[in-house]
Amino acid sequence: MQILPSGLVVPPLPYVITLVVLTAASVAGLYLLDPPVTSRQVLALAPWMIAGGAFHAFEQAGLFPTVLEPFFAAPAVYVTTFLLAAAVWLPSVIRAQMLDDVGRIARNLGVFGTALVLALTGVAYAFAIGRVDSTTALVWLPIGFLGAGVLTAPVYYLLALKWTGAVDRAGVAGPLVVYAHALDGFSTAVGVDVIGTGERTPIPRRIMDFAETLPTYPYIGKGWLFAVVKLVVAAGIVVLLADLVEDDPTQGNLLFAFVAAVGMGPAGNNLFLFLIGPAL
Repeated sequence: MQILPSGLVVPPLPYVITLVVLTAASVAGLYLLDPPVTSRQVLALAPWMIAGGAFHAFEQAGLFPTVLEPFFAAPAVYVTTFLLAAAVWLPSVIRAQMLDDVGRIARNLGVFGTALVLALTGVAYAFAIGRVDSTTALVWLPIGFLGAGVLTAPVYYLLALKWTGAVDRAGVAGPLVVYAHALDGFSTAVGVDVIGTGERTPIPRRIMDFAETLPTYPYIGKGWLFAVVKLVVAAGIVVLLADLVEDDPTQGNLLFAFVAAVGMGPAGNNLFLFLIGPAL
């Protein structure tokens, strides 16, 4: 049975060696510096997660020079994005330790990550304007982020009512995880039910195939069930990881960051592809 998404490409050996060496060096540097990882840092990594999805969308649209394309194809794009974030993370950790200011790490990651996403958004709109068949394509990016917020708010409110302690322990990483997967679910539903895209990942495709057999399909489509599953699973993960964050903040927050990236990266890829479209 297929588990991994279709379209994954192993880059040529020189690219693999480059990525492996740089990743090993970055991870070793972070390990030796041993910085604390806070929930604020997890939140500050969110723009980098979106940037990773945008980078892959640019590669799918053929916007990178041929020599750079292997760095931004899946799954190499996730490693490339980590390396770009590490280029900010490592100096920020060193500077924070010199000044005894751990908050500097989150500030730097957040500022540079946000600037990168804004730059990528500007490039995407500059590319799309005048090329899209309908101006509707220009609004899916903001609608996606706003729609995910509308889904996240009531879910996290109910979660806080039932598991108040877990929500407190999770900090700002908790709502980020739920928002990331709300964004993935919402953007996927828009893609399959409104825009008419396909789904490359087997498990979501099976969930939506099942939703297509339900009597609700003619009225609300099939993507809604995937969005609901994503929200339930994300809320459950927040509750499960909350105790780990209290016992081992660094490990717990790193896991929160990973779970958020699994939702935010594909969601960013969806939304940027809705804007610029794949290569023809």
